[in-house]
Amino acid sequence: MCAGVPCTPAQQAFDAGRRLGGVAGLFHFVPGYQHYVHESGREPLFFLMLAFLLMFAAVRTYTRLGRAHGWGSGSVRGVHLHHLVPGIVASLAAGTAIIGFRPGDDSMLLLSALFGAGAALILDEFALVLHLDDVYWTEEGRSSIEATLMGFTFAVICLLATAPLNSDPGKDAPHWVVAGVITVNMAFAIVAFLKGKAKLGAFGVFVPGIAMLGAFRFAKPTSLWAQRFYSEAELELSRTRAGIQDQRYAHLKHRLYDAIGGTPHLVRSGDRAR
Repeated sequence: MCAGVPCTPAQQAFDAGRRLGGVAGLFHFVPGYQHYVHESGREPLFFLMLAFLLMFAAVRTYTRLGRAHGWGSGSVRGVHLHHLVPGIVASLAAGTAIIGFRPGDDSMLLLSALFGAGAALILDEFALVLHLDDVYWTEEGRSSIEATLMGFTFAVICLLATAPLNSDPGKDAPHWVVAGVITVNMAFAIVAFLKGKAKLGAFGVFVPGIAMLGAFRFAKPTSLWAQRFYSEAELELSRTRAGIQDQRYAHLKHRLYDAIGGTPHLVRSGDRAR
């Protein structure tokens, strides 16, 4: 109530912002923010995700504009400074400060945002670390987009998995049931990883049922599971299925990645030499 009369939505949002205060008060207008994010202690993860998303959008926009207009890359004393370098520094500095000093609310949110921004800079050049080569605008560079999408999705799953849900303690499942479900789910996730289904295995750790799909599907021909347990006939079948799947979905995946990060236009130096 506001002075004996019902509060308007605008007044309620203003009061929520005053209760939150500090940096968190910036997002009081988001529906459910106070209950599902602020009161549950999920703000550091929320700020990490927001900074991650904004930094990735900013750096990809800049690199695509730079390619279109021929802008030069940053360098220090003639050495090309890839943006994963400041990303590593930012993430290490933020992580060390969080662990070492256990900062208060506002400082914790700012450090979480710094960590998220640094992580975005690193994953945007994940392909360079993977191949130890400047493959940013080559076909191999698409793995950076895949790594970024996986990282952001992983953070979203963590946020949703820890959201406060109303529950009745009297109706909670016995601990042995919960432990059994977690154990079985983790077993499926491990099998999915061994079969080369990394995405299904990673997401299945947090969402029960997804890992089961990866565990029961045919293993990729290059996976540890296929190499260890498949006969030559099964390996050949695995290669055939992988080729069919690649023909069906690879171009759609590449179109999505290109829409996000830009279409590759260079050829990796090692491939050109061959």
